[in-house]
This record gives sequence, C-alpha cells and structure tokens, in this order.
Amino acid sequence: MWPYPALIARLRELGFDAEAEARRGGARGVRPLPFVYVFGRSQFAVSYYGANVFPDTVAIGLEQPALRELVTGKFVLEVRDTADRDRELWIAVELSALGGEHPAGPLAAAAADAILGVLLRLNSEFAHYVPAPRQRPRITLWPTGHPDYFPVGVKHRYSRPPPLR
Repeated sequence: MWPYPALIARLRELGFDAEAEARRGGARGVRPLPFVYVFGRSQFAVSYYGANVFPDTVAIGLEQPALRELVTGKFVLEVRDTADRDRELWIAVELSALGGEHPAGPLAAAAADAILGVLLRLNSEFAHYVPAPRQRPRITLWPTGHPDYFPVGVKHRYSRPPPLR
C-alpha cells in the first residue's frame, strides 16, 4: 500500500502530475485515499462474460466427496469461442489413478455440476453476469501428466490466455 501523498510525490518526481491529469479529465475533486496495488492474479483468473473465474473457487468444486479421489486437483481454465462466436468456459481436469478407470461421461458431468454449484454460490459476478445457458462449464478429463495440460516437471498453470482473434 502507498499513502496518497507518497505516491503523488513519487509520480511528480517521475514527471507526471496525477492530480492535474485527473482535473483535466473532468474529475471534480480527488479524494486522498491510499493506493493499493494488486499483482500476480492476472495469470490465474480467466474473464468470462465479465466475471473473473478464479482457480480457488473451481478447486472447491473438485474437492467434493464424490470427486476428490478421482481427480488430482490440477485443472486448467480456458475460455473458448464457439462456432457461432459465443463463448464457453472449458476446464481440463487431471484424473488420478482411480479416476483413470472411471467412465468419462458421468465423471465429467459430476465435475461440471459440482463446479457450477460452487461458482453460483461463491462468485456473485459469475451468477449475475454469465447468461444461464452459458454457466455450466465444459469438462475434459486428462490422464495424469498429460503433456498438453499437465506436463511433468513444469510448474502448473491454472489458466490459459484466450487465443488471439
């Protein structure tokens, strides 16, 4: 956190008068509140219909009793375009040794239901911004260590940026 006077003074040292710019932009007054900087989350969350979907929330869905023995807890969030130029939330989930022998259809459906329930309960942005027909995530199941999503020996990433249009 930066106290207001300290950050304003530092910006002036760098040749930028933030208060003058705010007035020039039409601000009627500037409230001298402290500045807080947030970092490190942009590579984790995905934005879906304006709602931020964070890995912490998805992990709670995968920790449900019916799923936790069948998956490792690793997953990758993606937002993909559909053929009709709409958007879908895709989640690649890594199977545990037990999950690798489980039928994919019922397990994927159970994961989608569990994650959707948690998102609707804990993420008000998701519940209010995402159209109901687009809320249920699309789940793909992958074996442990699959090189496309869960390569061994590489730091795991919980999200992938959307493809360039």
